Amino acid sequence: MKTLMIVAHPDLEKSIANKYISTTIKEKVENVEVRDIFKLYPDYKIDIEAEHEALLKADTIVFQYPFYWYNMPAILKAWFDAVFSFNFAYGPEGDKLKGKNFLLSITVGGPSDAYSPLGYNHFRIEDFLKPMEQSAYMSQMNYLDPIYVHGMVYVPGVYNTQEIVEQRAEKQLNSIFETLNTLSNADPEQKIKDFIKEWFAQFDVLGDEGYFTNHLLKDTVLKFPEGEFKGHEGFKEWYDGIRKTIKPNNKHSVKSIVVTESNGLYNVDLNVSLEAELTSGESLNLNVKEDWKVEITRDDRVKIHEYIVKPF
Repeated sequence: MKTLMIVAHPDLEKSIANKYISTTIKEKVENVEVRDIFKLYPDYKIDIEAEHEALLKADTIVFQYPFYWYNMPAILKAWFDAVFSFNFAYGPEGDKLKGKNFLLSITVGGPSDAYSPLGYNHFRIEDFLKPMEQSAYMSQMNYLDPIYVHGMVYVPGVYNTQEIVEQRAEKQLNSIFETLNTLSNADPEQKIKDFIKEWFAQFDVLGDEGYFTNHLLKDTVLKFPEGEFKGHEGFKEWYDGIRKTIKPNNKHSVKSIVVTESNGLYNVDLNVSLEAELTSGESLNLNVKEDWKVEITRDDRVKIHEYIVKPF
């Protein structure tokens, strides 16, 4: 499971909580990328292509930022305006973020009783976050319960101590970790997506055939442009041919994954592109649609019942 943390703070080095969370998360969470967008784009000129690429690689996107005037820092608003674009995040072809997890992690300076009908801010934190929640829905993402801790500001001699804020930041970081851990362990769709990433990573280097046959049944049906094959022996026959045809270190890019459950099995619809160099020295660029039928076994392994590849 790949996690992307978008950090939005105009002066992260002077922050206590946001700096602590964004720099310490790598000690707790595996396979995480942290992007400090103010450091990347101090002129607010967002590299949309780079941000799209980072989002496409992630399964869960965490937005880490301080709560400013009941909203987000300006850099994050500029980021959303540029990156959550038409036909990427929404629109007729805007399904690129579909199924990804959307998690807000915000630091709140004021006390909890201020964010209530009788408090001086009148509304709950969740009320102020409705535009973000709708942004997730519009992008067909999974909006998770936001994570936040109050009293996340230190004013020397006036409010809190640095140690107290750091302790609260640690509490918030642990909540992020628990949420990500729950997603990874409980979600069969996520298990399948993680497996698919590893599967293609092995294909990219033309890894040992045993890795692949370990996830195939003896009667797995395999339909490739080269023909129809069956089970372990059939896969070996096909794979031997592939190894003679293309060079290692090719590149599979998964453009979309849709997982649906059916009678205890999972149908997986994939759009995949392949960039490779043939052993003859020619380049190969291929787009394919793949239809898989898989199960998750009791020992938590993915087994493939059917594997169909169709060029388009």
